[in-house]
Amino acid sequence: MHRFGALAALALVLGVLVSCGATPALGGKPLVLATTTLFADMAANVGGERVRVESIVPAGAHVEEYEPKPEDSKRVAQASLFFTNGLDLDKWADPLLRDKKKDAPVIVLSDGLVALDDNPHMWFDVQLARRYVEKMRDALIALDPAGRDYYAQRASQYDAQLVQLDKDTRTQVATIPPARRKLVTSHDAFPYYAKAYGLEVVGFAQVEAGKDPTPSELAELVKTCREAGVPAIFSEVGVSPAIAQTLAKEAGITKVITDLPTDSVVEPPADTYIGVVRAVTQKIVEALR
Repeated sequence: MHRFGALAALALVLGVLVSCGATPALGGKPLVLATTTLFADMAANVGGERVRVESIVPAGAHVEEYEPKPEDSKRVAQASLFFTNGLDLDKWADPLLRDKKKDAPVIVLSDGLVALDDNPHMWFDVQLARRYVEKMRDALIALDPAGRDYYAQRASQYDAQLVQLDKDTRTQVATIPPARRKLVTSHDAFPYYAKAYGLEVVGFAQVEAGKDPTPSELAELVKTCREAGVPAIFSEVGVSPAIAQTLAKEAGITKVITDLPTDSVVEPPADTYIGVVRAVTQKIVEALR
């Protein structure tokens, strides 16, 4: 009887651990899916060894233009938690998430934050990215309460890195002469960055992601660039540099940057969220200074 009671007690403890997802050895680590590699990197920094974090959109791909694949549905059906951006960045995920478990929460990271004209690229203001991380921490704790202290500690450590990133970005941008702090990019990906760090968005070539400007739109942008004295044109990774090069030629601008990362990690050193922000800042500062 004593042995039976001990086994029953052990079974009860194991059942509690499995139910709260605390012990990966018993049932595998919970799968957490993010729509982008940037958010997956953030979540992995908080989740550590207690969860398995993956991105639906692969590295280097454009999130706004992504077309889900059959294997994405399989991963969605297995996942226990989802992180999306909202504000139409990843609207393609809505039908995909119909295949998820009923009790698997979907955390929309931009919810409750003040948007600029419904632009989705909030993470380029590091202070807003810190809010994303807070939401991830809270969601992971709700998924796995036994890991509360673990997630809180890792989130705090990661937040300290983000605080330093924000400080470094401000310091670097401040070295650009005020009259040259002007951004012209492929599409409208940097309003939060510009507002947070003291730059002006003069214009962008693509009013809609993936759609080239009309001749009249391009002519108007050329005129705007000339009048503003724009020092450089920036084109994002994965976007044909032809538009940026044409714009620069017509506006008399000699500097054209064609590898600015935006909504995805790329090759090192821009293979993390922090790396992406540092790479963007370095390229902008070097081109405008």
